[in-house]
Amino acid sequence: MESPLDPEELWREASRVFVGGAQGRLRREFHGIEPLVVVKAQGSRVWDAYGRELLDFHLAFGAIALGHNDRDVAAAVVKQLDRMVLHGAGVSDVEVEYAKLLLSRLPGYSRVLFTNSGSEAVMIALRLARAYTSRDVIVKFDGNYHGWHDYSMFNVKTPAAVGKRPETLGIPRGTSSTVEVLPYNDAYNLEKFMSRMGGEVAAIILEPVAHSMGVVPADRDFVAAAREACDEHGCLLIFDEILTFVRDSLIGMRNYFGVDAEITLVGKSIANGLPVAAVLGIEEVMSLLEDKVVSSGTFSGHPLSMAGGMAALSKAVKLELDKVLWEKASKAASMVASALEDSGVDAIVAHFGGAFSIYFGLSERPKSLSEALRADGSFYRRFAAKLRRKGILVSPNPLKRFHLSYSHSGEDLELLSTAVEEAAKEAKAEG
Repeated sequence: MESPLDPEELWREASRVFVGGAQGRLRREFHGIEPLVVVKAQGSRVWDAYGRELLDFHLAFGAIALGHNDRDVAAAVVKQLDRMVLHGAGVSDVEVEYAKLLLSRLPGYSRVLFTNSGSEAVMIALRLARAYTSRDVIVKFDGNYHGWHDYSMFNVKTPAAVGKRPETLGIPRGTSSTVEVLPYNDAYNLEKFMSRMGGEVAAIILEPVAHSMGVVPADRDFVAAAREACDEHGCLLIFDEILTFVRDSLIGMRNYFGVDAEITLVGKSIANGLPVAAVLGIEEVMSLLEDKVVSSGTFSGHPLSMAGGMAALSKAVKLELDKVLWEKASKAASMVASALEDSGVDAIVAHFGGAFSIYFGLSERPKSLSEALRADGSFYRRFAAKLRRKGILVSPNPLKRFHLSYSHSGEDLELLSTAVEEAAKEAKAEG
């Protein structure tokens, strides 16, 4: 699939109009191997402007769970397009139906607020927690990513043990004073902190599976400790399931941990690539949106995203997509582990739900950011570059994941396994 435009000219223009030729740092990283200008995506594959076909295990940071350009989702968007693009007043019928479907999947919540992105969903969730408790402090954990906004960008890549660290310029010092960062999967340090500061904490927010250090599930006793601390000190527990809902579980990770959260955030896979996320919460918290807490957004609950989301989530439920992806990712992880063993390269392949990660140079699966950072990131980047040149698209970032979709076939997994063994051998030879 070649672009009608000259690929070299496209790249030059992208470099001229966008900083680094792409939207955001993580997307720019793909250019570090060679310029990546995508012109088509379908099923398990994407095509670039040079006509190269790439087998995609990146899948838009996991947002694509059914496969690129799923026909049922696309048809729903086209049908909605004929009926209405945007109303911007009151509510639309498709918003109501989609909200009802979400609530049916996550029982215990009474209300939904749609946003356009996971970052926006986190921002309003934190505002709600602060309003509900009349407290300012938010507790987050290292290696957990909750969006690009000021309250999230602390210690995503820096262990809490070295101190609280903003990971971007431009965050006011006053904002920093309202965020505390603790080590992930460390119930002892959480309990110790909350015994001193719990009365000032509005909410504890966490990823049930930390995906900005690869694939690192929370321990059950850690999540239980967070729940107990919130109960003892009167603060809220927020589950950030932007990545895990649908891909890991279609009923939410509350069921997996046996722990309830006052607020759950979902996004990415819930509309198979369309821009929508959602805040689901208990009545006492969400009712604040009526007249005490402001949330806005002209494009929130956009009819096209709602129609696509309704089609995507309905199809996911019908297919039992979480179980399908779990099985595919488990099989892929096993095949990749065998391929790496055959290549003579030491690595751990960590799998959970619909994703897996490779940690080169480790002998045990990491449970924390400090442990994940001990993996050989330089080797991983060489390896990812080799995979790209063999027609496999994965994130070049050592702390990201391989994602599976419904559209990935057994043949796709065989192609991945073969490419992994060859790429690992070549990266090892370069030493």
